[in-house]
Amino acid sequence: MKWPLAALLLGFFGAPVALLLLQAGAPGANWLALWAAPDNLAALHGTVVTSLGASAFAFTLGVPLALLLARTDLPWRGALKALLTLPAALPPFILGMGWVALANPRAGLLNLLTSPGTFDIYGAVGIAFVLGGAGLPLVLLPTLAASARVDSSLEEAARMSGASTSRAVLSVTLPLVLPAALSGTALCFLFAASAFGVPYLLGVTATPPTPTLTTRIYGEVLMGGGLQRAVILSVELLVLAIAVLSASRALARRGAVRLSSGKGLSIRPIGLGRWRTPLGLLAWFVAFIVVVLPLIAIALTSLQPVWGQLTGLTTRHWGAVLSNARTIDAALRSLLLAVTTGLIVTLLGLAIAMTRRRALEFAGAAPYAIPGTVLALAFIIAFSRDVRFIAFERVAFVLTMGNTLWLLLVAYSVKHLAFGVRNASDGIAQLDGSLTEAARISGASRFRAFLDATVPQLRAPLTAAFTITFLTCFTELTLSVLLIPTGRDVLGTLLFELQSYADPGSAAVIACAFVLLVLATQLVLGARREAR
Repeated sequence: MKWPLAALLLGFFGAPVALLLLQAGAPGANWLALWAAPDNLAALHGTVVTSLGASAFAFTLGVPLALLLARTDLPWRGALKALLTLPAALPPFILGMGWVALANPRAGLLNLLTSPGTFDIYGAVGIAFVLGGAGLPLVLLPTLAASARVDSSLEEAARMSGASTSRAVLSVTLPLVLPAALSGTALCFLFAASAFGVPYLLGVTATPPTPTLTTRIYGEVLMGGGLQRAVILSVELLVLAIAVLSASRALARRGAVRLSSGKGLSIRPIGLGRWRTPLGLLAWFVAFIVVVLPLIAIALTSLQPVWGQLTGLTTRHWGAVLSNARTIDAALRSLLLAVTTGLIVTLLGLAIAMTRRRALEFAGAAPYAIPGTVLALAFIIAFSRDVRFIAFERVAFVLTMGNTLWLLLVAYSVKHLAFGVRNASDGIAQLDGSLTEAARISGASRFRAFLDATVPQLRAPLTAAFTITFLTCFTELTLSVLLIPTGRDVLGTLLFELQSYADPGSAAVIACAFVLLVLATQLVLGARREAR
């Protein structure tokens, strides 16, 4: 089974990326001159500055919050963790929409309550702030996991040696969780550097504009600059991503510490005493500002008769959007693509994980590390023309995917295959092999034993893989904006068009509907976990 899977990955990932690099190295391609052009240097500078700002913001909030959630008796820790990790299930573009509604210098809700121009979300600082909030779970979750594996006896030993509680945490716990936090920070940098929607929304119309590599590539492809220039710029973004991932791995290896695990692990929450209420209020205030406030702003925007007015709230936008044929078509198209992608990612990820080949698992997860803009360009180059296969010099197969939804489906599946591979690999690592052996001894075939003994044990990780893939693809923007067929819409591109060019109120309705879908999904999954 490994060879067909390897052929699929080679054909739909390795070959397109190779063709992208070959296109970039075509005769006459003047890399240095293009990279050194003032506009492109400004885009590189904007990418690095906003990504550094976003990762620094996420690190500054994520590490203290993770330590408070994992190591102390902070009140309502479970609800706070669920709220702080909500951005992981939301497109950053939606959070950007919320902050535009709040801090547009002329018509933002905060400026209507104070005075025009008091708050301005546009520019490099605003991009870094929004992407840092959206990328907060990338730092928070690994730091939480590492904090939960630090044995409390280490902190107790430090306190017995005369250290205060805060000194014990800073000198013992923090160094142990720092490698995980830095690894998450590097992922947040890569996430911000790969983002397209938020930099376009907050950077293109800023005064002065804040260009990034992704917005420059978009402009070169769709606004007359030429595919060759976009390809060379995408290689620059790819090099930046590889450099960040390499630095992250080097830092993780240098600071790697084997943390405790298992039943013998002792975790005793640190009592905050009189600081419990103030720190709890501060943590909830951060969650409110980063997550809740922009969502409230989007809800209010969907009810405003005219954008920027607080009086005469109405549901007119809701009725117009939900009955609009274009919205319904885009929603059904997105639903079909998201469900199909979720099934492909889950099943293909399971097949790859079951080979237990590290090289194959790495190849399946690798596309997720490549910026979506780069991957989209690779697919444009590879599949813009018909691909012909001739077998036995008699039978010809023609693969036609250019300017079709099939190309978008393949791109979604390749990009997010890591969700299926990682979840299936983690699930397989925890399988109880005795159940499968018992089924085989009872006379079941291999396939029957797999269905009756193995699949039930993998239900939770496979459900998680499908769910996160579905939610991510339902409003995906970066791949969609470059690969969507002419004359078609998906929810991501419709949301982008309405917010950027047409009707923010209608865009807010779509965003609210998706947020409600995410919340409903989390409630259902939470209820199922409690039932088990």
